Amino acid sequence: MPTTVLIFVPVLLWSAALLCLPSAIRGHRRPLLWFLIVSALTLTLQPKPIYDVVDGFLGGINATYFLFHALAIVTVALLDMIVQEAVSAGGITRNRRRASALVAGLIITAQAVLFLSGDWRFKDIVAQGFVARWDFTLYASTTWIAMVFFAVSVSHACLSDIRKQPRMITRVSLVFVSLSCLGVLLYALISLSSAAQSMRDPGFVFQGWPRVTYALALQIAPVSLAIGLGLTATVDGLTASRKTFHDRVLLWRITPLWHRLLLTAPDLSIDRKLTRPGLLVVRQPGLHLYRRYVEIRDSLLLDPTQAVSLAEQSIIDRVERQTQVPPGPIRHDGINTVV
Repeated sequence: MPTTVLIFVPVLLWSAALLCLPSAIRGHRRPLLWFLIVSALTLTLQPKPIYDVVDGFLGGINATYFLFHALAIVTVALLDMIVQEAVSAGGITRNRRRASALVAGLIITAQAVLFLSGDWRFKDIVAQGFVARWDFTLYASTTWIAMVFFAVSVSHACLSDIRKQPRMITRVSLVFVSLSCLGVLLYALISLSSAAQSMRDPGFVFQGWPRVTYALALQIAPVSLAIGLGLTATVDGLTASRKTFHDRVLLWRITPLWHRLLLTAPDLSIDRKLTRPGLLVVRQPGLHLYRRYVEIRDSLLLDPTQAVSLAEQSIIDRVERQTQVPPGPIRHDGINTVV
């Protein structure tokens, strides 16, 4: 995989995880956060300098190769659960969740047995190509077969759910995830067939169109997956940050009017402890903005003779538009709730 991709994709995934973290702290998109962290960690191990450092720390016997495969299994299992949760009307069942975890656990256990029982793990070329040995081929095939299964499952779920999504950004995300599944499928199938050929022919050379397609798949899959699963979270994170900024600006601008109007009716306010400097650091400024907007309206209703300038009325109107809840039903099903 090209160095640019090896660096760009993990950075993109770690960035998406950081943007997803506030939502996860609030109880939303936690499965997505775990997926982003695990997939970012998986791809972070790919660059050779990092691989060598981690492998040296783990004993220098290609343990990083085993760790990479185990994390890859966890990554695709998490992705499958996320997508199945999103496209199922009642959410993924507990039995399905346990089954996915059990399958992933069994595959990783089988890999551990094959890895520890084979002396091929001591070879420097393990992480660089196919080893013409049945135990290595069997070990690597567990990952490739799991990738094929999960790629088909995830792509089918994504393609089935695209038309149900009202948000264009979610549809685009699903297209990228499906494209990633295609890359994973090509990578796994070419790997399986090439490993089988290397077993039949010790002089097998991995070249020609299979190698070109293999290289393209290795680039397309992680990039598309990073974009697909990080796009909606990133856009929503940026949108939320933009709204928070505007909330804070309006809160700062409306506070002098709020102070003046409530001098005659201080009992209307339940927000008196918030100081002027505190407006700059208060959490959830939108809630305080709405509270002060309501208290200003209550004050004007109780005493309509209070003077309000055109500039102040303009700020009140802006706050009203900012705090309005958009009309329309809230959609709870579909991948939009987690991606």
